[in-house]
Amino acid sequence: MVHYKSATLNVSQSTLVSQHEGASDETFVHLLRMINKGTETVTGLRKLLITKATELDELVQQLNLINQVLNDVEYGTKQTEDVLKEMKLDKISFAEATLNSAFQSAYTLCPNHILKDEDERLNKLLINKLKVKLKQLEIDPTCYFHTFVNLEIAKTISLCIKSDYKRRNALMKNKNAKEQIKQLGDKIREEFNIWKMYTRGAPFLIGDEHLIDLLEIQDQQNIKKKKKNEAVLYTMHTSSSIAKLNTAETNSLFKLRKLLIKGNSSWFKMNKIT
Repeated sequence: MVHYKSATLNVSQSTLVSQHEGASDETFVHLLRMINKGTETVTGLRKLLITKATELDELVQQLNLINQVLNDVEYGTKQTEDVLKEMKLDKISFAEATLNSAFQSAYTLCPNHILKDEDERLNKLLINKLKVKLKQLEIDPTCYFHTFVNLEIAKTISLCIKSDYKRRNALMKNKNAKEQIKQLGDKIREEFNIWKMYTRGAPFLIGDEHLIDLLEIQDQQNIKKKKKNEAVLYTMHTSSSIAKLNTAETNSLFKLRKLLIKGNSSWFKMNKIT
């Protein structure tokens, strides 16, 4: 009976130990799963942090570019206000070109906020590709976009120059537009000097000819036309003077002949009476 009780006690203790070991294994496995899950979560969060940090850097760069464009818009607006006060033609072209370029740059940077015509994802993709190319070429993006703004200004000024040149070319056929032709020539040269500032002295071509060469040709034509008109006026004045002299001489001769006839009539009358 005692032996049976001892055997029963040993079996109970073994069962308890087995149960305890089984519970420890399940806890250990559960803890391992929790550790793996925590590791995966940390890895995911680190990846998310890196992604968000990259997006934040891109956002900061975009904000810097937007700030630069904002400064350009403010600068162009202030210039336009100053020009409206002074009303000088050369400054009007420059201010208008600056403001138009600033608007175009702003549209390029944030089209969805201005006209909403471009897809935001595609625009972001293009900007990222551009940044990658600039980094590969070791070019500062700020310098690139500054150059881009300058070229946009030069483009607007070139349109003004071509329009003024076309108008001047049409006025060349008008004999009474000499002063307007001269003023347009001066205006085009001033616009050209401003244009060179933004293109680093690049030549301005109309067709295959340089703008300055075409202006000089027009000036020479204008001078020849002026000399020709002066010669025609001199000839007309001379002819008019000669005609007046001839008329005066004819009148004098007519008066002299009339006096002679009158004198002869008086002489004949006196002789007849005698």
